[in-house]
Amino acid sequence: MNEYRSEQIDVIKGRNHLLYKVLWGFFIVDLLIDFWVDPEIALFMLPLGAVVFGIVTYLAISNRHPVFTMYFTVSSFYFFLFCLLWVQPIMVNYLYIWFCFILSTIYHQYRVIVYAGVLSIAMSSYFFLADRELFANVEDFDLIFIILFFVFVTLFFSLSSQFTETLRLNSEKREKQTASKLTETREYFHSIISQTADAILVQSKNGDVMTVNRAFLELYGWNEEEMRNIPFQHIPATQKTVFNEVLSKIVNGEAVSGYEMVNQKKSGELFPVSVTFSPIRNVDGSIRAIAGIYRDITEAKRTEELIIQSEKLSVIGQLAAGVAHEIRNPLAILSGFVQFMREEKISEEYTGIMLTEINRMNQILEEYMQLAKAKPFTTSELDLTALVKETLVLMEAFASLSNISIHYTMQADNCMIKGDANSLKQVLINLIKNAVEASEQGSKIEVIVKRTSGYATIEVKDEGQGLAHEDLKRLGEPFFTKKETGTGLGLMVSFKIIELHQGEITVTSEPNTGTIFSVMLPELNKNH
Repeated sequence: MNEYRSEQIDVIKGRNHLLYKVLWGFFIVDLLIDFWVDPEIALFMLPLGAVVFGIVTYLAISNRHPVFTMYFTVSSFYFFLFCLLWVQPIMVNYLYIWFCFILSTIYHQYRVIVYAGVLSIAMSSYFFLADRELFANVEDFDLIFIILFFVFVTLFFSLSSQFTETLRLNSEKREKQTASKLTETREYFHSIISQTADAILVQSKNGDVMTVNRAFLELYGWNEEEMRNIPFQHIPATQKTVFNEVLSKIVNGEAVSGYEMVNQKKSGELFPVSVTFSPIRNVDGSIRAIAGIYRDITEAKRTEELIIQSEKLSVIGQLAAGVAHEIRNPLAILSGFVQFMREEKISEEYTGIMLTEINRMNQILEEYMQLAKAKPFTTSELDLTALVKETLVLMEAFASLSNISIHYTMQADNCMIKGDANSLKQVLINLIKNAVEASEQGSKIEVIVKRTSGYATIEVKDEGQGLAHEDLKRLGEPFFTKKETGTGLGLMVSFKIIELHQGEITVTSEPNTGTIFSVMLPELNKNH
């Protein structure tokens, strides 16, 4: 109710401003005619009209009492007409009584229309009875019909004004309801766009940014001001041609769903995305903009790669099982002959070494078979330093063939761990062998044993060519190797063995500076 009352006051204020301008126009025209007909009348009406309409103007501009100003304005015009008819009683001036009544309808307020109608009837009746000479041909009985006609016109304007006001209010009500629904819808969709985890970008057909949500800014690293003030580039140069082909489909009215492409962040980092493009149309059906929903599929791609790698591992496991099965037979025969030679006292020292190595080779095959079928290790408490020394005895001869020296540093002793000795020895052999093959003749390899935060750590450092950053991520993958005759299976098995020991292998490398493999194994509690 208060809101409606406030709206009515605002309407009355506007009508007051309009009406005082109309009255000044009427006043000026009347003065010009009076000066032309009878200058004495004009000199009388000039100060009277200036004072009356001056007060009306002041009240309308000040807006202090708009309702009072409305009634005062109508009353002032009637007062001016009364004075005009008093000094110049001619038929033309009588017609202005109804002109004033018509002006009152501008307010669309039935009360002021009734008020103006009463004043019109009263003023017309007064001058009809007072000036009989002017209305000599009009019977007294006719005044009743004139008054009835005036009453009818007043009622008609009042009802018309009420009807018009009702239509206006209904129209404004519907307009407000529509605006409210539009606002709610806009807020609803704005909430969805701003809160969704998918990145959303709306661009014009020319590529200008129109709307972007928070998820998009977080994903790409830009802020909204940057995207609007500089050419926004989230499509790398290599994808421009393909992207333009997709946009041409959208412009032709097609929708593209789940399109995979490469995008670029503000930092320059490239990453895969899945994009759904949709055209946004105007009322006439023409395309106004293009909306894109961008979803980062980096993790999905990684999962896909892991699945592929798992399938490769399955194939490798089956292959390893087959190879192990075929090699075991000649190994068994060789082992039998060596035992026979040992019983015959033929070179017992060499036959002992041969038997040891044959057993180790058999154990290596067992490790490969773990790729096909998991087999628990035979674990025991081990001194890691002693295990490293034992392994180095075997590998020093191999390194010397390439004129490469191995330097051993023990920064910690009595590093007790729990694990399978043969499996861990195989890991060390693989790492040292890779270091030798990556090094040039005359260089050296460092093997360091130390403690780091509850772990016993072995570092194998070479002076080779090193590895690029993208190659480091692929270490341990089957069939990935930088050696001409390698298969990548050695590192893959080594990573798996250390993982089963609850340990970790980390690699640091820079091109032309060498590579460091760090094997971390949980150290046993000394009080255990």
